[in-house]
Amino acid sequence: MELNHLSCSSITTWLTCPRSWKFKYIENLPSPASTAQVFGSAIHDCIETYLGGLRDKALVDLWPASWNTQLEKNVGLVWDGETPESLHNEGIRILSTPEIVTAIDRLQCQTDADGPVIERKIELRVPDVPIPVIGFIDMIDTHGIPTDFKTSSKSWSTDRAASEIQPLFYLAALLQTGVVSHRLRFRHVVFVRTKTPQIQVIESQFTFGNIFWLLEMVGKVWSAISENHFPCNPLAWCCSEKWCAYWTLCRGKS
Repeated sequence: MELNHLSCSSITTWLTCPRSWKFKYIENLPSPASTAQVFGSAIHDCIETYLGGLRDKALVDLWPASWNTQLEKNVGLVWDGETPESLHNEGIRILSTPEIVTAIDRLQCQTDADGPVIERKIELRVPDVPIPVIGFIDMIDTHGIPTDFKTSSKSWSTDRAASEIQPLFYLAALLQTGVVSHRLRFRHVVFVRTKTPQIQVIESQFTFGNIFWLLEMVGKVWSAISENHFPCNPLAWCCSEKWCAYWTLCRGKS
């Protein structure tokens, strides 16, 4: 096993099902993206392009390039009743909704010597874990609040935002570099794919106790990985033929 880093998504995968983690990160078996993931990535890229210096253009005018780029990266998607055209049109619908355009225009990105602080790589070092946990933070605003963009089929609650572990990775890494100190605030900007598109801006407050929990948890995950501990988790929400790309290699064996 030759890993040179971990990520929030890889750790989440192990916590959900260690066996699927092994299939993906040790055996390097492909795990195709879903249409929802590809659509979310395109929305994400379009907004970052806009905030990063193209505010003179309309969001909806930047959308086709972002969408086509994601399609080119993800050839062979299983559409499940959707089509490239239907999702392209949904992106236009979301990014032309006045409430959403106004909310995005209110976001002000921090800048430094390298330019706008958008899609920046961060690195977290965890005691007794020999490799870093890396990730890319969507944006840090002018008040120093890390911000992450999400798309969702339904509205988020404040409890859901506060229970996410991804913000803890970002905040812990930023603490180590001195970018944030005692103000452990995080913002989710959620684009809700309802009949009338909505946007939610949810701020959560975390504690140093949350950060210590995260470091301990990552250490335990690394210990299990080092010991080749990869049991399946039949109770995971994704343990089904529909949701798990590795079903036929595990529970679905004939």
